[in-house]
Amino acid sequence: MTPIRIPNIALDAIGPEIILTITALLLLMIEVFADKKGRDHMGYIALAGAVFAGAFALRLAGVSVTTFAGLYVVDNFSTFFKVIFMISAGLTALISVKYAKDEGIDHGEYYAMILFATVGMCVMASGRDLITIFMGVEVMSISLYVLAGMTRARLVSNEASMKYFILGALSSGFLLYGMALVYGAAGTTQLQAIGRAAGGLTGNYMFIAGAVMMTVGFAFKVGAVPFHMWAPDVYQGSPAPVTAFMSTGPKAAAFAAFLRVFAEAFPAMKQEWWLVIWALAVATMTMGNIVALVQNDVKRMLAYSSIAHAGYVLVGLAVGSPAGSSGAVFYLLAYAFMNLGAFTLLIVAAGKGERLTTYQDFSGMGTRSPLVALALTIMLFSLAGIPPTAGFAGKFYLFMSALEKGFVWLTVIAVINSVVSVFYYLRLVIHMYMREQDADAPSAVTVSAPLAVAAVVAVCAVLWLGILPSKYIEFAKAAFLPF
Repeated sequence: MTPIRIPNIALDAIGPEIILTITALLLLMIEVFADKKGRDHMGYIALAGAVFAGAFALRLAGVSVTTFAGLYVVDNFSTFFKVIFMISAGLTALISVKYAKDEGIDHGEYYAMILFATVGMCVMASGRDLITIFMGVEVMSISLYVLAGMTRARLVSNEASMKYFILGALSSGFLLYGMALVYGAAGTTQLQAIGRAAGGLTGNYMFIAGAVMMTVGFAFKVGAVPFHMWAPDVYQGSPAPVTAFMSTGPKAAAFAAFLRVFAEAFPAMKQEWWLVIWALAVATMTMGNIVALVQNDVKRMLAYSSIAHAGYVLVGLAVGSPAGSSGAVFYLLAYAFMNLGAFTLLIVAAGKGERLTTYQDFSGMGTRSPLVALALTIMLFSLAGIPPTAGFAGKFYLFMSALEKGFVWLTVIAVINSVVSVFYYLRLVIHMYMREQDADAPSAVTVSAPLAVAAVVAVCAVLWLGILPSKYIEFAKAAFLPF
């Protein structure tokens, strides 16, 4: 009788995931058993869980551990991304404290879903097997479907949730079917084993079809053109904190899985792969920026802006060098702070029910709420890539990595797109400082303490990463995956 082999399990490797899961379950129990006063602190409990999980992840920096029979890995790559996920989850919980109460969604399941989605992201970043990665994708996606429709009284939120569910399920189908084809050709689902087998499968149509379908699935998840059709409507209809969360953490998780799968499983297809990613990058940043130019709703503009920024990150993937990979990773860190900061200030300005989200609603804000206008201007400058902000440092490092590898035209197109984005970002700045406010506009905006703290953290991080980026770029360099 063959003895049962118990695989080596390193619980330290999944410490962040354990902390997040326990915190999420605690929030669900508080929702059921605590009184109203006890439930008032759920947002802060979620924040504490994200902070502790992030601290545990940082403790693993420099550690390389493979566990669960090779299905799960902790390395600098996954650690860097987990820090991004915790930043995204923690700031989302913080900016949700007042918003959730105003919108009537201050429930344990709201914060629990944010943390469960973050667990899925962590699994995606650390998964070294196609099945593990798909499990992470589904844990994240199902949580996000619920979060998108959390404001059930708003029809636009219901529509966003339904669209996200249908198109998300379609993209998951592409991803899973591609994984099945790759397994059929390679005979394994472990990434490194697929990479070893890939050298002899370059002419295998089943293997190629599987790689293509997986590319389509990941392109859906990152919102790359032409697989972006879900993003604008979902981002606009979802609660603003959820939109901020979806455009940072889950996007970074999709890129993490994208990078790991193609770096470890498909290195033999690099010569064909870079051209596909090149085309995706150009289409994504061009389409996102051009359509953002004609938007009159700030939230929808930020949605198309998010698509454009996905295109910039794809530049790093197309380059395929250590500098390109680390540039993409660093840019995702910078983008997390600047986009979360922008949505924090949008929540402040939009008021209860997100009533004031057009450009005209921001007119005169420089006079009636100068600090809010200043903070939002810094976020917009960073998104546009104007020094001395994190956005400039990220774009500079990313574009220079493309130039060094000879991607001149890709760099030129990226720079032109970055210049185009300045127009719609500065348009909002002009409205805040050079347009008179409407007569029926509120005289000033009210900033709650949690929103103020989140805004200050975002502004400080954006300026710090822009002025002194070297330490974090070195961290990103240590986190790259060789292509």
